[in-house]
Amino acid sequence: MRLNSVLANISAAAVFVSASLLAGDSGLYGEEKPVSAEESRVAAAKPEKEGEKKDSGIGSAADSALSSILSRPLNSGATVRPQPPSRIRLLPPEEILKNRSHEIILDAQGAFVGRIFSITAEGLAPASGMQVKLLTHGGLASETQTDSTGRFSMSGLKRDVGGVVAVGPSGMVVYGVRLIEATPEKPADKEVDVESAAVQAADVALAQRLMKSGIGARDLRFNGKLLVSDEEFPYGDGTIATSLGYDSVQIAADGKVYGQVNLLDERTGKYREVLSMKVYFLKDGEAVGASRVAPNGSFAVAGLQSGVHSLVGVGRDGVFGMGLEVLPFKAAAAGELRPVGMFLTAEVAIAPIGAQNLNQANFESFLGETSAASADSVDPMATGTAAGAAPAAPGSGAAGGAGGGASGAGLAAGLVGGGLGAVLGAAGGSGLNGGGASGDLPPATPDM
Repeated sequence: MRLNSVLANISAAAVFVSASLLAGDSGLYGEEKPVSAEESRVAAAKPEKEGEKKDSGIGSAADSALSSILSRPLNSGATVRPQPPSRIRLLPPEEILKNRSHEIILDAQGAFVGRIFSITAEGLAPASGMQVKLLTHGGLASETQTDSTGRFSMSGLKRDVGGVVAVGPSGMVVYGVRLIEATPEKPADKEVDVESAAVQAADVALAQRLMKSGIGARDLRFNGKLLVSDEEFPYGDGTIATSLGYDSVQIAADGKVYGQVNLLDERTGKYREVLSMKVYFLKDGEAVGASRVAPNGSFAVAGLQSGVHSLVGVGRDGVFGMGLEVLPFKAAAAGELRPVGMFLTAEVAIAPIGAQNLNQANFESFLGETSAASADSVDPMATGTAAGAAPAAPGSGAAGGAGGGASGAGLAAGLVGGGLGAVLGAAGGSGLNGGGASGDLPPATPDM
């Protein structure tokens, strides 16, 4: 009876903590929710039923210890950092992929020049008549149109983080960028700063449906004040991303196409871990491959055939879309096939437009209307796990319980640590991540 009383109190406490994490819009995706000292005491305020007697002895001591722990006031301004969804883990900054750049360097007039094209069997065709928009701070920063050569320019811009959206007869382009001013180390000396391939016209309808059905209602990650920990994340550096400097991608020796998604913190432009993102390869209006993106940004998709594809990313972290030519393994080196792009890469790289700039509220105003069935669209690759799915990095429910128990000191603390850890850890299987041992992540680029 006494042990049952202790376990009942532990279960009540676990339910309270679980309900607190799941309450409101914060959910588990990433919004930080301040908790007052008064709120922290609610868990301990369990009214006694009239005529009910307290247990004595061990049960009473455990009840007192539990109440003491739960009623302990929090420091003013303390925040709860919800764990991300099941099978996803937060990463330290050094584990996030950062070897590709999404920077557009502005000249003295705050201007840059871009070119958009579509991929055809004959090569790269200019995408004329495309409406190009630059989105920043949730609104339209600049708008223009491509000319007969697919070129466009924008000016009067400042250092910022945003996204480029283009829609027209040749297809669609959607990706995130970081605008920076020119420096001696990074001069604005290119004739064309951005060269992007559009989602194929045959794939646009499906791409829009996927984006609309999976995009966030608003930004729930990067909408708060900057913390010291936010500044510890890296800027990207290295080769320009595929979205900004088009190149073809080659299937690796293991039959997979590898890539990375670099998620930009819209407040800083620094790279962050990916919590919610899935990539799709589309061809002739159908999805032919898919993969979930690992927290460090990597993904791998197996079973793709060579040819022209559209690459689309969808999730609460944002959306993206571009055209891409996939080449067979070492075919170009053997002289069997030449890429239509200027360069050949072993890894595709792209940044999504975050939910601050493109979301459910403004999606159709920037990308056009989608069919009425869009909101209820079924994932075209949802049957089973995609062949190229990134391996999970789950927290283990059992590990949560074991870890909590091991950290408990004494009978009461041990029951609180182990019991509460077990309850929360078990909940990890249905959306609460216990934060257990990390699984191995796929390499960003395989050995060729």
